[in-house]
Amino acid sequence: MIPVQLPQGHYSKTGTVLLRRDSSREGQSLLLFMREFGPRWVSAPAATGKNRFGGSTEPLTWGEFLLYQSPSKLYLQGAEVKEDFLSLRQSPASLLCALRIYKRTSKEAPADCENDALLRMLWSALVQLREKCPSYIVELRFTWKLLNLMGIAPSLDLCVECGGLLTEGGRLTQAGMCCRRCSQGRGEEVGADELAELRRAVALPHEKFILWSCETRQKDCYIKNLKMLSPYFSNMR
Repeated sequence: MIPVQLPQGHYSKTGTVLLRRDSSREGQSLLLFMREFGPRWVSAPAATGKNRFGGSTEPLTWGEFLLYQSPSKLYLQGAEVKEDFLSLRQSPASLLCALRIYKRTSKEAPADCENDALLRMLWSALVQLREKCPSYIVELRFTWKLLNLMGIAPSLDLCVECGGLLTEGGRLTQAGMCCRRCSQGRGEEVGADELAELRRAVALPHEKFILWSCETRQKDCYIKNLKMLSPYFSNMR
């Protein structure tokens, strides 16, 4: 178990920059999502009014970060960029999707505790966007997987009320996916073919997902269901 307050000393961790806050006086405050450390706020002091870390403090950047824990703060001392995902800037849809995913992660990921499974999911999502997978499928896949990691994702296989198989589709309610009998008209209709499509989107392994998602898919299906998944986060609060 990694403590919330790290022992004083030097550390080297790989990860990514989730958020950055700039201050003309204090430099930058970075929310770094790091292997074994999870998301942590790190201070990156400016040198003579300038950012001495260059592009390594840009959100979406992945690298190895050299850190020093003082008695009061965690400081960034150096960084080596491993991947900056600059190619995403060539596609407005991919870039906006990546930023939304980062915003969601920074809001939902518990701070100061290990969350390597989510870190791997985040990396996979950016690689999928770089490989030109449709952004709306990548975002739905990531959103459902994040909800699943939190233990609140609606099952795409079983009715939340009776536990029966959803062989004929169902209706997505605030409680989860219900069969037509149990839903009693509540929620949004999700047909059998649509539900099968969603199952593949969230369950396929990374490499197979990249190949599958680049085939012709129905955009409206993913946009509609992504909107229906978003309220599940607020249900936890």
